[in-house]
Amino acid sequence: MDNYEKALEKIRHDQKCKPKGCFLVTVTGPTGPTGPAGGPTGPTGPTGATGPTGPTGPTGATGATGATGPTGPTGPQGPAGNDGINGATGATGATGIADTLAVGTTSTGDAGTDAAVTDSGGINNHIFDFVIPRGFDGEIGPTGPTGPTGATGLTPNLTIGLVTTGAPGSAASATITGISPNFILNLTIPQGPTGPMGLTGLPGVPGATGPTGPTGPRGATGPTGPTGKCCHDRNNE
Repeated sequence: MDNYEKALEKIRHDQKCKPKGCFLVTVTGPTGPTGPAGGPTGPTGPTGATGPTGPTGPTGATGATGATGPTGPTGPQGPAGNDGINGATGATGATGIADTLAVGTTSTGDAGTDAAVTDSGGINNHIFDFVIPRGFDGEIGPTGPTGPTGATGLTPNLTIGLVTTGAPGSAASATITGISPNFILNLTIPQGPTGPMGLTGLPGVPGATGPTGPTGPRGATGPTGPTGKCCHDRNNE
């Protein structure tokens, strides 16, 4: 069946469906192989009547978002808007308390640390304490040239002068008088405080008994007293 006959078949089918209110769904089959060039093309048949529009089919799935198109040119700038109405000026606030500022401690930090400032005061009385790091030690410079040797000095001659005893609890002192090279050293040494009384010592060991002295002369005999009664007779009475 050539293309002309296919078209006629479609027209006949459409005319059959028109009275019944149906619509034609065309199913295209695979394209056959191209035939050899034939004779002249026949005349085009008349166009068939347009059939009624069929009902709208269901909405298909949303396709993938296409690539963003190029940015269009910038449009002209619109007119400037009107300014807003300024509000009324508020009342003047109360006068604040004036702050006082004083410097507190200043400390030296380690080399390489950050400097710091802290406020150790109150809200209106500020006391700033500073920590300032010391610098790194510089490199040792080259040794300078040796100067000429000075003249040999005189050997000092030191003698002891006055040595005075100071009051207990006073500070010791030393003064040097005289003219170089003869110096005199005067000292003041405070007396030490009186120490506490020591403990009573143990009794000493008794010494050896000395020799017996010589017997003295015998005294004279005294007078004879009166004769009394015997004690035995006094008991018998």
